[in-house]
Amino acid sequence: MEKALATIESISVARGYQIADSMLKSASISLYYASTTCPGKFLIIVGGQVSAVKTALNRALDVGKEMVVDYMFLPNIHPQVISALTCSTEVKDIKDLGVVEAMSAPSVLEAADAAVKASRVNLIEVRVGRGMGSKSFFSVTGDISDVKNAVKAAEGVISSRGLLVEAVVISRPHKDLVGVLG
Repeated sequence: MEKALATIESISVARGYQIADSMLKSASISLYYASTTCPGKFLIIVGGQVSAVKTALNRALDVGKEMVVDYMFLPNIHPQVISALTCSTEVKDIKDLGVVEAMSAPSVLEAADAAVKASRVNLIEVRVGRGMGSKSFFSVTGDISDVKNAVKAAEGVISSRGLLVEAVVISRPHKDLVGVLG
């Protein structure tokens, strides 16, 4: 079963709730995230079968209209992205570290997907918009060459939108830093 992910960002919190409700009523999808983000926006992330997610996204755009400031549809999403988004990853061996930060949740999700598809890395976490001034980021681990390749792939996705804040690769992070990851 092919999986897809969609995000909708509304500049209205009230409309955001209405959009989320309409999406859930329009198709059999999973709601991964529906919450306010800084500065006063509302972010919705849903997933499921490609056709269901596409139906829900189309409904969201109809209901959201001019309040929708950003959206993204990502078919064939890598399973690691959903695990990292729902805080259900268990990465035990942190080798080298890559962290990619952007001004948009949709671009970070798309970049995280590109990163894990480009190299043999493991996603540690994906954090979207809340409490970070509308910024989002993700982190990956693996061998240094794979981490560099994954970060480069992610940078390409985010830079094409002009939303990259920073991307770093840290070789053999200190054990105290590893202790606070994810």
